[in-house]
Amino acid sequence: MKHFFVLSTLLFAGACGDDGSANVPVDAPPVPVDTPQGGSVIRLNEDITTNTTLLAKNTYVIPRLKQLFVTSGATLTIEPGTVIQGEQGSLLVITRGSKIMAEGTAQAPIVFTSAQATGQRTAGFWGGLLVLGAATVNVNKLSNPPSNEATFEAFTSAIPEGKFGGTNDADNSGIIKYVRVEFAGFNFVADREFNNLTLCGVGSGTVVDYVQVHGGTDDGLEIFGGTVNVKHIVSSQNQDDGIDTDNGWVGKAQFMIVQNIAHPATLPEATNGYESDNHSTAASYNATPRTAPTVYNVTLIGDHGYNGVASFAAVFRRGTAGKYANHIWYGFPKGPEFRDPETKAQLDAGNLEIKNSIFFGNDASSSNMPGPQANGDIDETAYITAARGNQMAVDPGLPAAALSRTAPSFKPMAGAASLTGGATPPADGFFDTTATFIGAIGTDDWTAGWTAYPQN
Repeated sequence: MKHFFVLSTLLFAGACGDDGSANVPVDAPPVPVDTPQGGSVIRLNEDITTNTTLLAKNTYVIPRLKQLFVTSGATLTIEPGTVIQGEQGSLLVITRGSKIMAEGTAQAPIVFTSAQATGQRTAGFWGGLLVLGAATVNVNKLSNPPSNEATFEAFTSAIPEGKFGGTNDADNSGIIKYVRVEFAGFNFVADREFNNLTLCGVGSGTVVDYVQVHGGTDDGLEIFGGTVNVKHIVSSQNQDDGIDTDNGWVGKAQFMIVQNIAHPATLPEATNGYESDNHSTAASYNATPRTAPTVYNVTLIGDHGYNGVASFAAVFRRGTAGKYANHIWYGFPKGPEFRDPETKAQLDAGNLEIKNSIFFGNDASSSNMPGPQANGDIDETAYITAARGNQMAVDPGLPAAALSRTAPSFKPMAGAASLTGGATPPADGFFDTTATFIGAIGTDDWTAGWTAYPQN
């Protein structure tokens, strides 16, 4: 077969099934208990090459080891309330030039989850949702020959559908709104990883809003370059970084929550709130476009008692930049850390800045900053200061339920310190300029009604 794996012989129902779904091949396994009444189980056995709609009355299954590509410029439309299940090692890929129109509602979110039984779903069982766009990315400008595109890290160059990047910063890969992605993300091989949701070279024409990424073994959300803007993101109980940014992402973000608390005693990787890189090749730490997002109103919560690999509220490294404001950094084993001379140069130039934020319960000191690195230490306290509106060792006023795994609440208590003291977000049409509080939530809990926190 074209993509990595040889699949068993499958049965198909033709170009259009009786249920009205177009161009979706069908196998006929037993209908699971949680299939909507009157619906069917539709197995997505072949790549989607023409416009296709998934209906809420059905349950859709991506077969074991199947990398399901939406390709040839096709649009995959998903009705509100639809459930898509991934069997072990499966993956959904929206290729460059194609679109996903997954627009759920608060009352009927779209759910991508493991094909395991409810209550028995395990982290990293399947590969999640991968979107490949045509916006500008940093693909190592020192490469020979130079290129403005790359192949996603878990694919090989033999898979042209795995390419992303280009010159269209307004590229539109569709809509992902009121969507949950659960129990995905795994290392395909070492350092070549799938996440719950991965956006590669995705452009600013794409809408990503009200999205929860939950219970994965790798990053909750990873953004490889591009100009995509994201809003109302919940990254909950993932086992690697809450939000990972790389390869020249210059988009915007507002209203994000990271809850990194559901970890076993030891993990093979650090579990940071943020991890932000420019390019992973040392010779290209200063290559452009440089990772430099603008991010406002974020709550990051760590597992202070986690005693595995050293984990930080954030790691900024490899020449990354960015403007970060109105953040709560709460309860991580270590505070935010800056690394390497290229990143220090961005700090000194004012291109990497943290302001109007609260630091509480991180590390073992009142400074909430990590101790010195063994080599090339950067003194975080020289850059995260009260002069920038930052508050150290101030309780932000989050409720005890912020640490709950099954029924968390991130809305600050009445009179909380985080309800005031924030900077006014930019008035550029994307940011909500009324959000002058610190953290992701003020008095309006935008997570209510559409998020869920299932345990395995």
